[in-house]
Amino acid sequence: MMADIKKLEVPEPLSRLGEAFREAGHELYLVGGVVRRTLLRGADTYTATEAHSSRINLQDADAATDAHPARIKALLRPHAENLWTVGERFGTIAATKGEYEVQITTYRTDQYTRGSRHPEVRFGESLEEDLARRDFTINAVAAAAITGEIVDPFEGRKDLEVGVIRAVGDPLERMRDDPLRMLRAVRFEATLTRPERPFAMTRDLEEAVKDNAGWLESISAERKRDEFEKILLSENVASGLRTLVRLGLMPYVVPEFMETVDVEQEAEFHHKDVFEHTLIVVSSVEADPILRKAAFFHDIGKPRTLAYEHRCTYCGAKSIRKRSEEGECEVCGGRTVPKKIHFYGHENVGAAIARRAMQRLAYPKDDIDAVAHLVTNHMRPYGYAASRDPWSDAAVRRFIRDAYLARGDRVLADVDMLLKLARADITGSAPQRRRIAEESWHSLRSRVDEIRAGDAVEKLESPLSGNDLMRQFDMGPGRWIKGLKDYLQNEVVEGHLGKDDKDKARELATAYAREHDILEE
Repeated sequence: MMADIKKLEVPEPLSRLGEAFREAGHELYLVGGVVRRTLLRGADTYTATEAHSSRINLQDADAATDAHPARIKALLRPHAENLWTVGERFGTIAATKGEYEVQITTYRTDQYTRGSRHPEVRFGESLEEDLARRDFTINAVAAAAITGEIVDPFEGRKDLEVGVIRAVGDPLERMRDDPLRMLRAVRFEATLTRPERPFAMTRDLEEAVKDNAGWLESISAERKRDEFEKILLSENVASGLRTLVRLGLMPYVVPEFMETVDVEQEAEFHHKDVFEHTLIVVSSVEADPILRKAAFFHDIGKPRTLAYEHRCTYCGAKSIRKRSEEGECEVCGGRTVPKKIHFYGHENVGAAIARRAMQRLAYPKDDIDAVAHLVTNHMRPYGYAASRDPWSDAAVRRFIRDAYLARGDRVLADVDMLLKLARADITGSAPQRRRIAEESWHSLRSRVDEIRAGDAVEKLESPLSGNDLMRQFDMGPGRWIKGLKDYLQNEVVEGHLGKDDKDKARELATAYAREHDILEE
């Protein structure tokens, strides 16, 4: 039982720090995530003879004290290699020593002004006051830095034991204090849940979140992004996304995602609607930040490109319409009925949506470009699956090259990432199509590996540089250079030109320049 864990084993660097604070007349307690994680880890291995087996991992720890910031700095200096005072006005001083990092914050009793998300920071006098301002009981457990003895005034250990996310005090007040806590509650459900110990919010907390989801509008994009990212990277990402939708939080994170709910797909290829299919794909792809976001956005363009292929029951004429209801044939005036569902161009629409959504959430440009690139190209592997004739080596090389995206020396996306996304997408396919798609995927994977074993296709370039071309044609810089280099690079990829064959490259460049009137510019 977790309640039987009365103390934690504190590493020597932190216990020495606790001694220094005590000798100076101050308290020091570990708080927050480090205590929660240690208790959960200890409970998983706890036995009656191992009451002190829960050892703290100090590589990233938060602590609280009655000492004020200036005093914290003075007490830390003899023990730390580096000090950070960025959060000093909020009472927080950070320090590192070797591989360890600790953030120490003065006890606080924050006061929130109605309508403001910025608390008036007030330093408190007791640990109990400090714990009472925290979001959830599972984060309101402390451990003495010297002895490791646990302080648990809100029974957070009990909630950890049974898998409950409970607000400290009134859930409505806690969420109003900082609405980001609504996303944090979902995040903790997703990240803490294990098969043997699922986590869930209390009913009153869920109601407080659902009734006041709009408060998220006041939260900065960066803070929402960070919580959303943690949900996306969790083992229970599907459950987390489903909860964001169910509690009405998703409209304040990625509102376009709500459009995927209940959007039907062609049964021959997908046995789930777009929303459920997306949850399967996101869960199936590895927990890489770019891949998880690409999976989340890969079909987000489908609702806006939904179209129905109608067929006339009299003359058999086909037509594409936006509505599924029966209509009138434009050829003979007969009755048309929907036969198939299409999402033409959804990959391009989805990439544009992904860009806008990620820009709103203040993601870095490289991340945005990588995700949009993968979404744009996520249907390319199906061209191989749908082709009756195997791709030529040149076609495989083009596929590898087109999947590649780099900025400077940093690779943003490549064929390996695209194939991983495609493999996860197949997992969400209709069972009757999955086997065929998997066979095609493995065949394409083998072809890609064979081609790459011979040449680093992603790095294939024109044998002639821009300077080479300017000398050859006695012309200055201009857009004409890029067109010629792209043409020569494509000839290399196609296998028509050796990567080091400058003589043939000059011949091809001359012919291309004449054909496209470059010499007359």
